[in-house]
Amino acid sequence: MYIIPRGEKMVATKKDQKSTAMDYLSAPRSEGLVISLLSILGWEAPKGGRLPAGVKYDSLVAMRDVFSISESFDTVAMIGSRIAELQANRKSGSSALISASPKSIMDAVKSGKLSLDELKEAIKSLE
Repeated sequence: MYIIPRGEKMVATKKDQKSTAMDYLSAPRSEGLVISLLSILGWEAPKGGRLPAGVKYDSLVAMRDVFSISESFDTVAMIGSRIAELQANRKSGSSALISASPKSIMDAVKSGKLSLDELKEAIKSLE
């Protein structure tokens, strides 16, 4: 496992990337995942209110800091094991949904959402 040291930045995947890592932590609000995790850590929003400003970000910083010390080895191993279990059960290999334009198909192949073999197979099926 690699933890980005303090002061270093996550590598951008595109030149014009404007999103933050937090964008990738989305979870359906109905699951209450973020709220329950923050509640376990002692943070709760007032009824009908919002969490304190920056508490999600600060929680991630705190978890990174704590998980990066040797005393957290067992906890990190347990979390990593559970993540691996969840990933193994996650549906994979789903087909990409593509709009019907040559550019969108090429973009899907370039991004890896559609493999070249899948494209060739689809073209063969049309012949």
